[in-house]
Amino acid sequence: MRKVFGFICYGIMLAAYGLCGYFTYLACVQKVSYEQGLLMFVPAFIGSYWFSTFFSQLIQPRGAEPIINEKVYNILYHLSSLPALGLLGFWAYLIIDRKLYLTI
Repeated sequence: MRKVFGFICYGIMLAAYGLCGYFTYLACVQKVSYEQGLLMFVPAFIGSYWFSTFFSQLIQPRGAEPIINEKVYNILYHLSSLPALGLLGFWAYLIIDRKLYLTI
C-alpha cells in the first residue's frame, strides 16, 4: 500500500511541477504580471516539494526496508529534481531581467 501511495504522491508532485510551469509560461507571455505569476508559482512549488518528501518517506522509510530498488529510487528522485531546479533558475532569470528592465 505504501508503494501505491508513494507513486500517487509522485504523480501529484509531477502535476504540481506542470502547474508551476504553466504559471511561469503565463508570466513569460505577459498574460499575468510577474508578481501575480510568482504569487501563483510559490504555493504550487511548495506543494510539489511536500509531495516530493511524502514520496521519499513512503518509498524509502527510515529504519525500514526500502519498497523499491535503490537505483530506481535515485533515478526517480533526480528526475523530479530537474524540473524544480529549472523552474527556480528560470524564475531567478525572470526576476533579475525584470529588475534590470525597470532600472533602465
